[in-house]
Amino acid sequence: MARVSRPEIHAWALYDFAYTIWSMNVLSVYFQLYVIKDLKAPDLAYSATLSGAMAVVALLAPLLGAWSDRQGRRIPHLAFWTAISVAATALIGRFAGAGPALALFFLATVGNQLGQVFYNAKLPEIAAPEAIGRISGYGIALGFVGSISGMLAVLPFVTGHLFSLRLPLAAEGNVGSFLPTAILFGLFSLPAFFVIKEVGPGGSPGGSAARPVRAGWREIWKDLVSGRYPGVGRYLLANLLFFDAVNTVIGFMSSYCVQVEGFDARKGEVQVMLMMATVWAVVGAWIWGLASDRLSPKRALTLCLWLWVVVLLAAIGIRDRTAFFWIVGPLAGFAMGGTGVTARPLMAELVPAERQGEFFGLWSLFGRFAAIVGPLVWGVITTGLVSWGTVRYPVALGAELAFLVAGLWVLQGVPDPHLAPARIPQRETPDGRLEQNQL
Repeated sequence: MARVSRPEIHAWALYDFAYTIWSMNVLSVYFQLYVIKDLKAPDLAYSATLSGAMAVVALLAPLLGAWSDRQGRRIPHLAFWTAISVAATALIGRFAGAGPALALFFLATVGNQLGQVFYNAKLPEIAAPEAIGRISGYGIALGFVGSISGMLAVLPFVTGHLFSLRLPLAAEGNVGSFLPTAILFGLFSLPAFFVIKEVGPGGSPGGSAARPVRAGWREIWKDLVSGRYPGVGRYLLANLLFFDAVNTVIGFMSSYCVQVEGFDARKGEVQVMLMMATVWAVVGAWIWGLASDRLSPKRALTLCLWLWVVVLLAAIGIRDRTAFFWIVGPLAGFAMGGTGVTARPLMAELVPAERQGEFFGLWSLFGRFAAIVGPLVWGVITTGLVSWGTVRYPVALGAELAFLVAGLWVLQGVPDPHLAPARIPQRETPDGRLEQNQL
């Protein structure tokens, strides 16, 4: 069987590198500081804008994914939404006031998140079934590298120096991060647009995005509940539960380290731990990718989630800062590297190639719900139990552990495609040959 070119695989993985540069610098670090600290906007303005963007993504992702299925084309959609995100990010800070900044952040976030639908849907098109976990792991590992590299590359534009090394750049503060982030995101995305090939037309000829929204959702809901694709609905619910826990723990771990474990952020102790965890995540992404191919994505994901159970129990029980650093940090990083690596291939294996866009859109929808529910639960517990002091944080972590265990339980009812008699077909060329890609 012919092999898909390695440049095509590298170009796909490099988009993950590009995406996480934006995610780290804009979503995780600088925009919140810029709009709240520098522009004096209320916290509610930022959180409402982010929630609104995620709601729009949740509404559009399955519909646009289904449209790309009918066209048999992903790259134009990926390029369009990436361009929206890059342009909006580059313009943040170019207009006075918090209103324009929030509006541009809204557009940048919608573009960035919708692009992921088409990026994920390309995975089963460029990867043979026996290599899908390894290639998924390759992309996520590059993504973690991108989060560190992007942060280091942008830091001089914010502070005027790189750690103790003074550079000939003006320190622009938080606003100085957006233009270089946009450039890096756009630059490293380009190979995906020009190197990755389309499989070709598929689905229903003449499909249009102009269908009424209600009719589109009715069709998607019918596909989901009809039983035509066994286990998909259950798997989406499992994703909602365990990603609720995993993403919330990742998002609030810095605060947990300071409030409960006594880390000193001013001395860089939290940052060092996060960087160490990220290094372990790179290693974990590669190893979990191999495990996904050899064991099956479902088995590897189950093991990864059990590791998360160990991590959360250790985080709740350990009160020694040194032990927390050397036990929880590496284990959390290793588990963090495996969650997406194993979850994405399982989603790809549960549905046929011609419906990947639609169902990865649904996957994105459930992920957006998880991004809303998890922080809300954490916030309600830590605010409602403020009289309990720092004990409220382990209680909140225990609630997320309950979500994680529930997700594990639901996952066990999802069929394993590796044990089923039929597998998703490999990529077929116009002359009828099957292509096999290797990394």
